[in-house]
Amino acid sequence: MDNFIDSSSLLKEIYNSTYDYGIFTFNLDGKITSWNVGAERIMGFSSKEMIGRSTAIMFTPEDRARNELQQEMNIARTKGRAEDYRWHMRKDGSRFWADGVLTMIRDAAGQQTGYLKILRDITDRKITEAEIYRAANNDRLTGLANRYSFEVHAAELIAMASRSAQRMALQLIDLDHFKQVNDGLGHHAGDLLLQQAAQRMREVLRYSDFIARLGGDEFVVLQPNMPSMQAGADLANKILKALSRPFDISGHAVQISGSIGIAVCPHDAGDLDDLLKKADLALYRAKEEGKGKYHYFTEALDSAAHKKTIELADLRHAIEKRDFWVEYQPKISLKTGRTVGVEALLRCSSPAFSGYMIEDIVDLALDAGLMKDLSYWVLREAFIQLRKWKESGLSDIKLCVNLCSQDLTDRETPDYIDALVFEMALQHSDLEIELTERQALEIEKYGLPILNALRARGIGIALDDFGTGYSALSYLRNLPVTAVKLDKSFLIDIPQNAQGRAVIRAVIDLSQALGLEVIAEGVETDEQAAFLKESNCTSLQGFHISRSLTADRMTAWLLDGNRTAH
Repeated sequence: MDNFIDSSSLLKEIYNSTYDYGIFTFNLDGKITSWNVGAERIMGFSSKEMIGRSTAIMFTPEDRARNELQQEMNIARTKGRAEDYRWHMRKDGSRFWADGVLTMIRDAAGQQTGYLKILRDITDRKITEAEIYRAANNDRLTGLANRYSFEVHAAELIAMASRSAQRMALQLIDLDHFKQVNDGLGHHAGDLLLQQAAQRMREVLRYSDFIARLGGDEFVVLQPNMPSMQAGADLANKILKALSRPFDISGHAVQISGSIGIAVCPHDAGDLDDLLKKADLALYRAKEEGKGKYHYFTEALDSAAHKKTIELADLRHAIEKRDFWVEYQPKISLKTGRTVGVEALLRCSSPAFSGYMIEDIVDLALDAGLMKDLSYWVLREAFIQLRKWKESGLSDIKLCVNLCSQDLTDRETPDYIDALVFEMALQHSDLEIELTERQALEIEKYGLPILNALRARGIGIALDDFGTGYSALSYLRNLPVTAVKLDKSFLIDIPQNAQGRAVIRAVIDLSQALGLEVIAEGVETDEQAAFLKESNCTSLQGFHISRSLTADRMTAWLLDGNRTAH
């Protein structure tokens, strides 16, 4: 042990008993001259192994290549001390974080004779700091940057883009049909989908691109130094292509798509809030255009967004005030001529939507995520009315209610219907649910378990607007359908049109071969009704029988003997 340690028995005692700190000395050539018990514990080398060896053995290969030991010695020699904060190497080759202080050793004459190094292992602290940083800056589920980290990074890139006049694209990404997967297959499946989607998007980005998860199924990509608008489009297409491939989620092949809205800094906006707002408008337009697409922000979207904002505010107000009512249209059996069911139809009384088709209001509610509230309200109102009809002796009336794909991919829907059936003392078989061909594709992908659960309860499933889509026959095979509703477009020029008659008969024959009821809607004339009866159609509805009526007028219509076709 050198003179520095030998010079004081107290120092010697401290040196030899300090266990938490590694303390050692080395000469001007970097050769170790003493090595305490703390250094043995931290490094794994015994004193016997280290005396006379170069201190550089503790440095990582990268630091040795940069001659970090010599640089540290130079600083300590000129400034009296040097502090370091770096990786070190143990005997077994493992690395650990350490912070240390290197000071000069001088003899009685003030001459430099060597160095004293004190260091401690701070690996656990670094791990904790890294975990805290990760929790503050990274999304726990996907490992991507979180909203906070995104905002910090975006502020830097926006400032850089504004100074350099270089384009930066903000691409706002939303996973189409994610809610249906989450509701239909469960939250665990939804989490797996988010993780896989995040990984796919990360794989197509440049090193300089930045991706974050903002929350739910919404992601954002920052594309700095975008050379052209086409470069933004190219990246968007890569992301969309990656998301369009089927995902393997716990053995289920899940097909989704993505929609992307793009805003460009500084062209569209110079601050983050405006940039996000405009990317969101572009995203909304991309979804309107059919999903699986991208759209750049344009000024025209601003005026459209203003109109949409007013409409949404009016719709929320109308829902809150219940500016809606339900009308009913009867369905007549062509075999008995008696009324066998009524279809519940939503109507709106809000002055803000005067002149709007109910289909437009429904589309607005769907886009805004407000349809569930309306659908559940219609179900309750219709069930209350059916209970009244049964109490009036109209025991064989079946209720038909239109539900949308959002309802039929929501796991809460069967439970809600169960509660209504119990509350109103009705039977599940009193209800028939109608879904359109347009919605059937989405339901087939994401709502089949829910539709099967409803059918297992005894609820009828009718495929509305049958024949207007391209995959009608596959729906009959894959969905638990009990009835098809022949679209009114098939009745144009019937019975005069021979080709039309042949098509209708073919649909009826096919449906009956599958054991399905066939309901013709939009029937307006005696001749159409006669042809449908002759062709063995099961039942019909339309102006030929009755327009849709309020609950009171429908009740009077039924009780006044109008339960049979004229």
